[in-house]
Amino acid sequence: MPINKILIEKGTEDAPLTRRILEALPHLPVAGVEPESALPPPESLAESKSTLFLTRFKGELIKPCPGTKDYICCGYRILHIGSNCPVDCSYCILQAYFNQPFIRLFVNTEEIFFKLKTFVDSHPGEIIRLGTGEFTDSLALDHWTGFSTLLIQELASYPNVLVELKTKTTVIQNLLPGAPSKNILIAWSLNPQEIVRKEERGAASLSERLEAAVICQEKGYRLGFHFDPLFFFQGWEEAYQQTVRLLFSKISAEKIAWISLGCFRFMPALKSIIQHRHPKAEYIYQEFIPALDNKMRYPQIKRVEIYQKLLGWLRESGKEIPVYLCMENPSVWKKVFGFIPGVEVPTLKEMLDQRVKELWGGKASLKNSELEVRSK
Repeated sequence: MPINKILIEKGTEDAPLTRRILEALPHLPVAGVEPESALPPPESLAESKSTLFLTRFKGELIKPCPGTKDYICCGYRILHIGSNCPVDCSYCILQAYFNQPFIRLFVNTEEIFFKLKTFVDSHPGEIIRLGTGEFTDSLALDHWTGFSTLLIQELASYPNVLVELKTKTTVIQNLLPGAPSKNILIAWSLNPQEIVRKEERGAASLSERLEAAVICQEKGYRLGFHFDPLFFFQGWEEAYQQTVRLLFSKISAEKIAWISLGCFRFMPALKSIIQHRHPKAEYIYQEFIPALDNKMRYPQIKRVEIYQKLLGWLRESGKEIPVYLCMENPSVWKKVFGFIPGVEVPTLKEMLDQRVKELWGGKASLKNSELEVRSK
């Protein structure tokens, strides 16, 4: 999606990251803002998504993934580098989640990296899994910001930190010079091309994402893939099966760190936003039920069916790849995998932390596939 203008918070004009972005986008109009409360309100969400706001990060830099009670969480933490996203997915929860407009980039990198070091130093010996893709796309603006290069340099001295960069783009050029960083895992959200075309406006196509993944694989990076959100629609089985087959026709199973599955779920307030902004989004009129986390979800029997089918297709080519469910309850885990993380087997956090140790050359852990056999 195009960026049409840049707003700069007073006091950040001379930040190196600000200067880099202005050099990369010299043709865009620029306006200063003082204070942030003086931000001109956008006329629409579309305008908000095409305006870049360069500002300082003032809150909690590293926070737990917003897991909810009664749902199993992987225990990773969010590294907060920005909020909102230029990709315009019809289902994006950020449309209803943020009351702060515009695509926000935090340019006070020295302060960010100081807080990161302080956090890492306070957790000696602990495997720290971080992700930057919770509130924004990790790489959508990286060709302008070069933040991934700065992050790789900073992480080089942290032997216990892994940062997952999750994206729907092909913006990987800053990750390719030099040796691959052991601290970086590059991940893509995947859906059948039919869903990409209809619901993920501004994102790279499925084939483009996988070709970018091939380049990163050849460079030596470990990869992650997330089938999230999964949708139920006419022909979904064939579409997702073909997507899985395409994935393994391009990517070696040995290069995949993990794969997650998560069915579409949404806060009730998002429905009217989708209806207004994306009137052709048919999925919003399907059957959903209120769940324990107050989100609307497909009925459990349908979610279990979708997960079981996806898991079966993934196991055909990737028997040893850890596969996990994102934000699902223990009952669904038991029906899909035959076990519940944290009950007679390690917690999901422990399993993924162990997987990171494997990627770094540590002792192999018990795979999901082995747990599935033992539980039967």
